[in-house]
Amino acid sequence: MGASLTVMYVTGYGAHEWALHTPRFLERRGHRVVMACPSGSPMERLAQSAGMRVLSWQAPRRLSDVRTAGSAACTLYRLFRTHRPDVVVYYALPISLWARMAARLAGTPVRLFKPPSLWDLELLPYRLAEYGTAWMDSTILASSRALVRYYRRAPIPPSAVMLSYYGFPIERFDPTLDGTVVRREFGIPSPAPVVTMVAHLIPPIRRFDPHYGIKGHEVLIRAAREVAARLPEVHFLVVGAEPEGKTNGVYETHLKQLARSCGVERHIIFTGRRSDIPAILAASDVAVVPSLSENVGGAVEPLLMERPVVASAVGGLPDVVRDGETGYLVPPRDPWALADALLHILTLPATARQTMGRKGRALVRELFDIERVALAEEQLMKRLRGEPLCVTSAS
Repeated sequence: MGASLTVMYVTGYGAHEWALHTPRFLERRGHRVVMACPSGSPMERLAQSAGMRVLSWQAPRRLSDVRTAGSAACTLYRLFRTHRPDVVVYYALPISLWARMAARLAGTPVRLFKPPSLWDLELLPYRLAEYGTAWMDSTILASSRALVRYYRRAPIPPSAVMLSYYGFPIERFDPTLDGTVVRREFGIPSPAPVVTMVAHLIPPIRRFDPHYGIKGHEVLIRAAREVAARLPEVHFLVVGAEPEGKTNGVYETHLKQLARSCGVERHIIFTGRRSDIPAILAASDVAVVPSLSENVGGAVEPLLMERPVVASAVGGLPDVVRDGETGYLVPPRDPWALADALLHILTLPATARQTMGRKGRALVRELFDIERVALAEEQLMKRLRGEPLCVTSAS
């Protein structure tokens, strides 16, 4: 393996398990890994519960928090100077802005940004801030082909952009898992078709779309009305909760009211936050990702469980949802197109859905296996730490 590295990950506020997969893998490889998390954040608690070494810092939440931005950058600068990491990896705008500036000033040898989403880059102020500072990074680890395209427009060398998906511990997702227990829990008969959506309940973001939540829950509920009219035995599992500290259940209440007004309240089950996602997916026939903006979102886990996916044709979703092969792609904000695709896939022979699911699992295993992804990033870190930048351009 060679010499070990000190790697510091600077995270955002949200509790994202995917943000821990590569750090934990590298830690098991013998590297010294530290998580720098916003003080009091869900991410801080998640990293601590995972047994990671955690440093806390006061982080601004928004790009407009100019009064705290300077002190945040100074705090990170002191952390980097004190702990002298070989590599700093940062996730999520706008925290990445303060982290890259502080790491550059602190003389951190390797500075990597791995953006987990696209929606903030679709907002002009964030995009301008990102494009104006991305030159400070050693490499952008673009986690979808859509992100590669975004960063190819930035004033940085093409060789500074590398396609690197977020790795998953694939062994957690066993497609032979029996979903009977979950169906029994929710009173769903064995032959009834089940459509599942796994996503945070994120209220509309006014600057992005004032009418739809970014995950597209409203699109699914309106599509459910059309599907239930043709398949009255269908059930929809809406899995997830509002991010901590957001609207205290107001958005979930709004979605339930929308389901009632659409006449599908008996078809849609809001499960809340669940830790048994593989079992939930095992109880499903198809998964749906109707997001307005997304990276690869909720498409990876269903495909690992060999469940085909119907998704919006946005962002990184076409990387894994291959139309007609691993599922179907539909226009965003179009409940009728979503309903048509769901009706089509639910009325296919079960063997056809199984074939789609197997192709999806094979594709995801190739792209997202944690060992392959993390080892490639480890090799990149070592190469950048010891040699001039020489990164193969993402296609």
